Amino acid sequence: MERLEKLSENYKWIERIASRTNIELLKTKDMLEEVHDRFFQSYDLSNTKFNVLVILYKGCTEEMYMSKIGERMLLSNANITGLIDRLEEQSLVKRVRSKEDRRKIVIKITEKGINSVEKVMEDYIKWSKKLMEVLTVEENNQLIKLLKTLQQGIIEIEKDNVLKIIEER
Repeated sequence: MERLEKLSENYKWIERIASRTNIELLKTKDMLEEVHDRFFQSYDLSNTKFNVLVILYKGCTEEMYMSKIGERMLLSNANITGLIDRLEEQSLVKRVRSKEDRRKIVIKITEKGINSVEKVMEDYIKWSKKLMEVLTVEENNQLIKLLKTLQQGIIEIEKDNVLKIIEER
């Protein structure tokens, strides 16, 4: 019985550390989202709008349909339509008819959109560097490694959970 109590005490310590780690990660995620939101708002953008612009910027030589953008961003057609509407209002993108199939609408980044991506990206790199300067290069590399390990662990646990749910049905 005494061994069981000692074992239980060990698990309580582990549980406290695991809970504390989760809480700190969630707080950090919230803080990062908040500062990212403020950064992009200073350019009259959101993180999501900027991601659409980057997709169009990188793929500006190919025809890009709303459905393709939605797939890349894991967003529904309704959400993509609203995003494109707002970007078009800002003159950052435009809708044009496809040359191959006139029934289809292609989304193109405008010159203003290209300039915006380049400016924001340049500033984002400087801003990110400043944000992460609180850690040394070694600490940054260690953090990346730890986060990747945690991400892989989450993927594995979720696979197991999904399999258990399927098996229980």
